[in-house]
Amino acid sequence: MNQLFNPENRFWSFMEKITDVFFLGILWFLFSIPLITMGAASTSVYQFTLKQADNEEGYVWKSFFRAFCKNFRQATILWLLMAAVGGFLAADMWACMKIAVPGPVRVLCFGVLLCLSLIYALTALYIFPILSRFDLPVKTILCHSFIMAMGNLYVSVTVLVIYLVFGALSYYVPVLFPVFMSLAAFVSSYFFRHVFSRYQEEGQETGA
Repeated sequence: MNQLFNPENRFWSFMEKITDVFFLGILWFLFSIPLITMGAASTSVYQFTLKQADNEEGYVWKSFFRAFCKNFRQATILWLLMAAVGGFLAADMWACMKIAVPGPVRVLCFGVLLCLSLIYALTALYIFPILSRFDLPVKTILCHSFIMAMGNLYVSVTVLVIYLVFGALSYYVPVLFPVFMSLAAFVSSYFFRHVFSRYQEEGQETGA
């Protein structure tokens, strides 16, 4: 019985993490309201959830705000690049469906765009987690995001499914959208942690 009320047991430790994730979602939503700051806010979320996966998290507000300020410039550049590429792909898919072209050509173009969109989505999943974890230039982050996404397809697809599931839940309970997104980041961080640790170990072995 005493163990049940011990604040250091696994149950209460997990509940503390979930509580932090709840407040993290609120912070992410508030700091994302200007939209242009969504990249920095997302990076801050991942910096905290990745530390949660390592059991090294601190205070939510302090950690979030520090990461927001530190990564603002790079995160905003990456976010604008992602938005531009995503908008370009969406516009192409819309044009593919609306413009009058022969059926086989439409199917081929749509298939190519669908494949490119999937690669884009999987690559985008890694951008802010990598930025939150490593001090790298924008170009290197983009390259590493693509390499990790393609080199760990089972993880990439799993994380994509996690976001799709929480996105679907947000459709039915829209008021909890920020919390669902931070929960998705929390769960995904355990997968990213596994991928990052593997690359770090390989880097140490090769001296990179």
